[in-house]
Amino acid sequence: MSVLNFFKASPAIPLKDYTDKMFKSTRMKSFWAFSFAYAIYYVCRLSFNVAKPALVNNNVLTPTELGVIGSAIFVTYAVGKFVNSAVADHSNIVRYLSVGLFFSALCNFIMGMNTSAIVLTIIWAFNGWVQSMGVDPCVVALSRWYDDKERGSYYGFWSVAHNVGEGITFVVTAAIITTFGYRFGFTFAGIMGLLGVLVALMFMKDSPAACG
Repeated sequence: MSVLNFFKASPAIPLKDYTDKMFKSTRMKSFWAFSFAYAIYYVCRLSFNVAKPALVNNNVLTPTELGVIGSAIFVTYAVGKFVNSAVADHSNIVRYLSVGLFFSALCNFIMGMNTSAIVLTIIWAFNGWVQSMGVDPCVVALSRWYDDKERGSYYGFWSVAHNVGEGITFVVTAAIITTFGYRFGFTFAGIMGLLGVLVALMFMKDSPAACG
């Protein structure tokens, strides 16, 4: 299976005896799944921010190195959003979102196991790229599942997800780092990332047509 085929949008399947109640149930499960996954994207992105004091205090990185790593993720994230936004429109958004979050979780695990500034910069720059795979599938999902009359309201509900992710990071991840050290903070973010992938794969659907 090629990469392009893996990410290809799910084909429409023959119409099922699908009641309105079943449709709304499937749609709501999908909504909560990609909203949760998007919140976890932020947990996997902001873990480095709350780990900075511990990284300096433990002589792992200098303030200058922190700045370089922090800049690297912004550059790759910006470029990634420009490139990936066009790709997401024609992709299987469940796989697309899940792959990005999986690799972001992996980046967090590696960050907690390494002390080389060069390696950490490369890993966090890569995290910026895969992080850019989070927002577009969610926007596409909203356009596929909701009509013009509903889309604005649900977009507003979905947009709260990043605040949830920030809250988890600045409360839970920060508390773990303070209590157990920065390595456990990155590990926690990685575990949450894998949980987000699992939720997306279990409950998120590519489109109404793909569900019949």
